[in-house]
Amino acid sequence: MHARRWPAARFVVVVAALVFSLHAATPADYRQKLGVYVWGKLAGGLEAAVADVKRLGAGGCVRVAIGPSWDPSGKNGNSPLDVKIRRADYRALLAAFSVVMLTAYDSASSEKYKWGRLDAQHLAATRDEFRRFTLELAKTPGRRIVSNWEFENDCPARQWLSCQEYYQARLDGILDGRKQAKALGYPGEVLTAFEFTIVPGFAGRPSGLVEVATKLKGIDFISYSCWWSIGSDAGASKVSQDFAYVVPLLRNFASGKKLTNRLIIGEFGEYWNMHPTDERMKALVDASIDTGAEYLFDWVLYDQPGNKDEWGRDASHFGKYTPSRTLTPQGREFQHWFQ
Repeated sequence: MHARRWPAARFVVVVAALVFSLHAATPADYRQKLGVYVWGKLAGGLEAAVADVKRLGAGGCVRVAIGPSWDPSGKNGNSPLDVKIRRADYRALLAAFSVVMLTAYDSASSEKYKWGRLDAQHLAATRDEFRRFTLELAKTPGRRIVSNWEFENDCPARQWLSCQEYYQARLDGILDGRKQAKALGYPGEVLTAFEFTIVPGFAGRPSGLVEVATKLKGIDFISYSCWWSIGSDAGASKVSQDFAYVVPLLRNFASGKKLTNRLIIGEFGEYWNMHPTDERMKALVDASIDTGAEYLFDWVLYDQPGNKDEWGRDASHFGKYTPSRTLTPQGREFQHWFQ
């Protein structure tokens, strides 16, 4: 699903004649709104991952993948979402956090939407799988946010019409499941998110938020995977200014298009071997929370040895822990935010 990368170019925001009066987030803000992304090779399955997230202090929210292309056991399986979420490891994760964002993909579509329009049978099967998945999520208390992964990377630009139909089927299934869950008195809250990577006005790159999300019904959050807005050479002050600009930009755009303006920073991060201290990422988090982001998810819980970016460079040093579950320099800095 993910091949993490660091952009060679980035979306440059222009901040002219603006004075920002930003407030540093508190440990309570971090505990409520800041989580870690659980994906890739895990040190000991989801049970160990939950313990390691808690050891960081990030006990309020977490993001995890679920679907055919990744499994916490390391063995990919094609079980439907409603079957997989009933497993003991996923149930334990849901019970451990009041907010869980799930990057979810169904087995019914088999990713065929990436290559052409799905027929009515496949769309109906996708809708029903997400309906069943939502019912399972709603059986336990807490907020569950069901999302895609980075629309512009999930879907080739030439297939955005087929992707739009597929994404609407997902959303319709979740809405169906919510209605049923409410009628059955289930305690869980299941919400939806549309994740994208390209902001409105990005020269030369079409935005899924602009071209597709504005045509979908049933989105509760927009989720910005914000790699293009993080300059590899920017200092903390510049990062703060950029996110104090881009978060309101996105929320105002969404409001103007009659979309939800509830915003998640779905992915952010940096290489700890390049940036061993926390000033830049803390500036990003503080500015985002101060300007209205409801949740943020840091990439990623464990280092992923062998990962490469699209230019073939080492991309393994994003983790809060090494594969042996020892805190990385970034993990130690991150841990202090919650104290």
